[in-house]
Amino acid sequence: MSRMGTTCLALVLLLGAFGSARAQSEAGAQSLLIAPGARADGMGRAFVAVSNDANMMWWNVAGLAFVQGHDAALTYTKLVPDLADDVNFSYISYVQKIEGLGGIGGSFGYLSYGQSEATDVDGNVIGTFTSNEIAPSIAYGTDLIPNMGFGVGLKLVRVDLAPGNLTLDQRAGKGTTFAADFGWLYKIPKWKASLGATLSNIGPDIAYIDQDQSDPLGRNVKVGAAYSPIETNVHRVLIAADATRYLLPGRTLAIDQWDAGLEYEFNRLLALRAGYISDPIGTVTDFTYGFGVAYHGFRLDYANVPQSEFLDRVNRFSAGYHF
Repeated sequence: MSRMGTTCLALVLLLGAFGSARAQSEAGAQSLLIAPGARADGMGRAFVAVSNDANMMWWNVAGLAFVQGHDAALTYTKLVPDLADDVNFSYISYVQKIEGLGGIGGSFGYLSYGQSEATDVDGNVIGTFTSNEIAPSIAYGTDLIPNMGFGVGLKLVRVDLAPGNLTLDQRAGKGTTFAADFGWLYKIPKWKASLGATLSNIGPDIAYIDQDQSDPLGRNVKVGAAYSPIETNVHRVLIAADATRYLLPGRTLAIDQWDAGLEYEFNRLLALRAGYISDPIGTVTDFTYGFGVAYHGFRLDYANVPQSEFLDRVNRFSAGYHF
């Protein structure tokens, strides 16, 4: 895939702003590692044991066991606005309860790398191209025993980096693979707490040119806990924490990333959030903050989150509707 465009390939490495930067640089199909939902962002991305809106399709599919009614969510964000205006990520998801069976859901992720230049061996520009990834998924969750949910999700990912007519070997830089997610969520009503765990992106490596040049997916294990010390009709406080381990070659740390978050909700209308992301290898270690408003089932959320040390902080927005 030589000379497919330096801009495109550089941006692949910079997408650590929305996951572990080191994991992003080692793994293929980066769209699978970009977390959706400004609510989770504001809470430091500690959401595995919360997972109670349509974004559970990414965070923990076991949340489908407890879904009530229908819920839809949309996330759109510019990933590196200080470097490129046309590099963005979109994620739409929908979940619903199936009476007596649990819950089902579907999602669609789209990552645009924007427009890049292709050059020949002498560095001359020979054309421009756009690069993108798509990742549709479906999932199902149910509670096999009271208050304990299990879920499984299946996803396809298609990466289109460059057309064949603009590469030196005249072969397109494209790849397709599939993966599965598994989730567990245990609610403890007596303590107003919950525990969760996920195993994500389990599937074959993705190859763009040939199998010898394949890249592993961003396989990872997450565990999390959440607790509501205050929960009334007017006030609610939620505390959550997650730990992540990436299942990639050469990993030496027991835990690659720690996340913690706090949410205060007033009268089910206004929510204030703060959190902390500790990803020292990915050089993403800082506070997050955000807020949300809700009215008659509609939700609008905002978050400000850190990126790797050589990038500015970024604003994220998302919307949802429960019916």
